[in-house]
Amino acid sequence: MEQKNRTILVIAIAITVIAAVLVSFGLPALTNRVPEVSLPDISQEAGEGGDLLPVEVTPDTVQNVIATLSRPESCYRELTVTLHWAGGSSPAKVETWTDGGYVKTVIGMNGITQHRLVGDGKLHLWYGGDSTWKEVPSDEDSYDLAQRIPTYEDVLKLNKTLITDAGYEEKNGKDCIFAEVRDTDLGYLDRYWIETATGLLCAAETLADGVTVYTMTEESLRTPLEAGVTFQLPDGTVLHESSAVQEENGGQS
Repeated sequence: MEQKNRTILVIAIAITVIAAVLVSFGLPALTNRVPEVSLPDISQEAGEGGDLLPVEVTPDTVQNVIATLSRPESCYRELTVTLHWAGGSSPAKVETWTDGGYVKTVIGMNGITQHRLVGDGKLHLWYGGDSTWKEVPSDEDSYDLAQRIPTYEDVLKLNKTLITDAGYEEKNGKDCIFAEVRDTDLGYLDRYWIETATGLLCAAETLADGVTVYTMTEESLRTPLEAGVTFQLPDGTVLHESSAVQEENGGQS
């Protein structure tokens, strides 16, 4: 009976997480959209004193501006991802460690903890208390999917005609590039906030027919990782260990 209950819970969390991914990505799998986006280089002209002039962000230029951003190669993030429905919500705590081409993610939701480790062309998946894991080949999307959130690359892949609003905004105390994407056929409205200092998506939300169904908020960020953080499988096998990174390489605390 205990095993049966655990199986039911695993299936339930899988369905919920898949729903979160589909909603947060604007349901690309269901709409079968294959947009073509041309991204010419953006250059910033220097003003007096050598200061860079800010590039105007509009629905027409936001993809080009976002394309100039880069993310830290070594960092720790803590996120809250929440699914909302009439009369309730289901928050999930997401912790992510990134370093040396590896991404380790721990997702806690409804009493279940899921572990994902991506690196060296492989994706490993297991749950809290497991001593074994499932291993499958990974691809370029596995790193972002492991975090259960959309990223700025998702905005770059959108059909430009779906972007209805864009600009610079402050969100949760961070200076961000904002983009709003509307799918009138499905009634979905996606909003993204990408921090200009880090190139990381720090907040996102999805509304269905005007009702919020998904939110993501970055609670904390640490970059780079301190030395000695291990990326290991449940049997103790260490696949990667972080090393000290100099602050001048973009680190912040």
